[in-house]
Amino acid sequence: MTALGDIDRNRIRDLHAHELARFRKERPRSVAMIGRARGHMPGGVPMVWMAYDNDLPIYIDHGQGASFTDVDGFTYVDFNASGLAMFCGHANPQIVAAVQAQAARSTQFQLPTQASVEVAEELARRYPVPLWQFTLAATQANTEVIRLARAATGRDVIVLFQGHYHGNFDEGRVDLEDGRVTAIQRGLAKDVAGRVRIAQFNDPDTLRRALEPGDVALVLTEPAMTNANLLLPEPGWHEELRGLTRQYGTLLAIDETHSHIVGPGGATALWGLQPDMVTIGKAVAGGLPMGVYGVTAELGEQLEGERNLATGGTLFGNPLSAAAAKAALTEVLTPDAYAHTTALGSELSDGIEQAIRSAGLPWTVIRFGPRSGQWFGPKPRTGSEAHAQADGELNRLTRIWLANRGVWEALPDAGPAVSVPSTSADVARYLEAYNELLAQLK
Repeated sequence: MTALGDIDRNRIRDLHAHELARFRKERPRSVAMIGRARGHMPGGVPMVWMAYDNDLPIYIDHGQGASFTDVDGFTYVDFNASGLAMFCGHANPQIVAAVQAQAARSTQFQLPTQASVEVAEELARRYPVPLWQFTLAATQANTEVIRLARAATGRDVIVLFQGHYHGNFDEGRVDLEDGRVTAIQRGLAKDVAGRVRIAQFNDPDTLRRALEPGDVALVLTEPAMTNANLLLPEPGWHEELRGLTRQYGTLLAIDETHSHIVGPGGATALWGLQPDMVTIGKAVAGGLPMGVYGVTAELGEQLEGERNLATGGTLFGNPLSAAAAKAALTEVLTPDAYAHTTALGSELSDGIEQAIRSAGLPWTVIRFGPRSGQWFGPKPRTGSEAHAQADGELNRLTRIWLANRGVWEALPDAGPAVSVPSTSADVARYLEAYNELLAQLK
């Protein structure tokens, strides 16, 4: 028996081939659109990963609430929340109204507006850092906190944890591969791996070894790792992390991009964390392009005046994103909204756990507020253990199986998430499809 129980590997492949053939046959307009687009977009998509990360990229017509509809008329409940950017829901009326009102007053000044002040005030109320800056994405927010940390400490090296994802910048695409720290994608500077060390989440010994040379400017981490599926912190881990970074004079940044959906102050507030910096993207502006980073008062001094710090961008802090963020943070992402999504997340987790037990599989359910999922074996402790459990073939089957049944989960290895407009009926739809899949795998 393997980590998958007694599931036949050939059965997984046969089911995937059948489901993919059905998916392609039923979506002729998406297929035609991709063919047309290939003349002017590599892979027929505006970002090439949309092609290689999906068996068949589908073209979307519109979204509403917790769902979106493709050009062939198929509607999907969005359990990926469009990479969590649409946690507030598609075409959320409060955000639409805020964007329409601001667009009528212009979308760019390269100067601040009142909404930006109100957004910064609200973020400071939620998180334990008082000073905030805006970007267009979490990738850029993480890039800027790395630069700030280097300027403040005079050091160059950053520490990440295996299985991380913090955006598509050079240092962010360095990880362990066959036990070696390396750039995991092409096109990066040849020396980039020399600026990064990789430790193991939940493992203080590997972190200590990474920090001991005394040249680390920043440890950048999620409060719970969300790219290697969902890897939750063990008791005492965050206390060890904060203690070691302080011991070695290293700054600590918490990336809440995928975890700020668990509560008004994300996992930072939920677990009482005390970082030097916080970064957020995705749903902070209801799906409009925006990233933010907050810093301590001491680090804020590095940003004041003519210090020539490598920061900023023409469209950073634009009034349209600020208006959307104000609506998202003050009108949509309320305590009641978080209570609703957390309750639905529990329904989802309970249902997944029951399905696993009924199928007799040796899998482990994951619970993290609105997010859920499963490990294909016992709960892993580190990113290395999580990587060993990864199963690309089973994830691909899960994605296409659910899509053929009106459920979109773009990243099954990251786990499904409910959004603010989701309902118990949506959860039931997911669980029905999930149970059907496990029954076919038995």
